[in-house]
This record gives sequence, C-alpha cells and structure tokens, in this order.
Amino acid sequence: MNNLIEAILSGDDAQAERVLPAIAAYGDIAVSALAQKMAGADADARWWTARTLATIPTPQSASLLIQMMDDHDADVRACAAMALGELRVAEGADALIAHLAESAHVAEVCTAALSRLGTAAVSALVRALQVGDSPTRIYAAKALVPIESHEAIPALIHALDDDNAIVTHYAEDALLRMGVGMVLLKP
Repeated sequence: MNNLIEAILSGDDAQAERVLPAIAAYGDIAVSALAQKMAGADADARWWTARTLATIPTPQSASLLIQMMDDHDADVRACAAMALGELRVAEGADALIAHLAESAHVAEVCTAALSRLGTAAVSALVRALQVGDSPTRIYAAKALVPIESHEAIPALIHALDDDNAIVTHYAEDALLRMGVGMVLLKP
C-alpha cells in the first residue's frame, strides 16, 4: 500500500487518479497511512490526501476531512469541503459553515457541500442565516434553496427582511420552491 500512497502524493495527477480505487479499497488502513504522510506535506500532497479521502466513506476519513477544513491552503479546504459533501458527512456542517465568509471559491464549494448534506445541515444553516455576517447569510440562504426544508421556513421568512438583497433573493427562491407564499387562483 505504501507504493499506492506514494503514487497519490507523487505529483503525477494522472497516476494519482488511476490508483484512487486501489487505495480506497484499503479503507481506514489507507486513512491512517494518509494521515501520517500528510503532516508537513506540501499543499498539493494535502489536496491529494483530501481527494483520496473522498473515496473512503468511513468515520475516520470524515474526521480527517473535517480537520482539513482548517488547512491554511484554500484549495485544500475547497477539496476537503467537496469531499465532505460527496460523502455526506453531517458532522462537517459546522466546519463548512465556518468557511462561508471566505473567498468566493471556497464559499461556493462549501455551499454546494452543505446543499448535498440536505436536511442534516438545516439546523446549522438556519443558525448561520440568523446570526451570521452578510456573506455567511448569503451562502446559507443559497444552500437552503435546493434542500427545500420545512424546518427552515420561519428563518427564510425572517430573511425576507434582511438588509442584504442577495439574502432576500435566495430566501424568496427557497420559499417559492416549497410553495410558501404562493397564491393559487381557481380559473
């Protein structure tokens, strides 16, 4: 397995993609080996670690991905966020929300990941929509649109009066998708 991990971290992207399925088959053994190798590694190696962890749906992998959301490299954080969404790691919701106010690239990836978490992320998204700064509220409202959670309706209605027009736009969009506020007329 060490040869597979070396291939992942070699800098040869095509080779790394080819060995992903083989390393994923090792499960938590691979996660432990990757965790040891990534300490002090360059950003590209940490990115490939996150990319590899996305193929290993275990609690140990999820825990490491959540830790990687604090990486100092934005691309590594974005890759970890994508992996959390791909694996639907509900425990990662707060870590994803914590990055909604940073660069647009990372915020967009975190928003997509939160949407993929679906109802598991609703409580955290509602809190962010209610108390977050303006960028956090924007992306929280945006993440709620495809989820269509009835639990979020009161917060979305309150967000219709938000100072930020973009928050209001996404709140309206989310409510309309759920049919809230629609008036149906009988012909």
